[in-house]
Amino acid sequence: MKGVASTCLMGMCLMTCADVILRSTINQPIFGSEEIVSIFAVLAIGFALPYSHAKDSHVGVEIVIRLFSKRTQEIIKLITNIVALFLFLILTWQMFIYAQVMSHSGEVSMNLELPMYCFVYALSFCLLVVSLYILQEILLFFKGVDKQT
Repeated sequence: MKGVASTCLMGMCLMTCADVILRSTINQPIFGSEEIVSIFAVLAIGFALPYSHAKDSHVGVEIVIRLFSKRTQEIIKLITNIVALFLFLILTWQMFIYAQVMSHSGEVSMNLELPMYCFVYALSFCLLVVSLYILQEILLFFKGVDKQT
């Protein structure tokens, strides 16, 4: 998933550079480049989420939490993970339903007329993987195992 996110990020850069170069040199922009870059951005964020969570590279505010004992920190992390799991499962479920609605309605992008439900399904899958990572952390807490980094 990290490779897909990296590829999408590179695609965003290449598409933007090519569009700017073509627009400035021959006054011919790439048709639909904004849509393609937007789709790449959604996919890059979605596919980077599981890796970011697995590596604990997301932004966290721990100034106050560091003052507590190790056990209290672990309990706070458990509560946070349970709430996060609940929210990510709801997001996954609702994103999947939204993709189904988009699929049945035949919704496509404005310029290139790409079916948008495919990308919503992909994002739903990414959120499911994040949910599974969070569930794994919760189960490891109850087993008494420290998360491997």
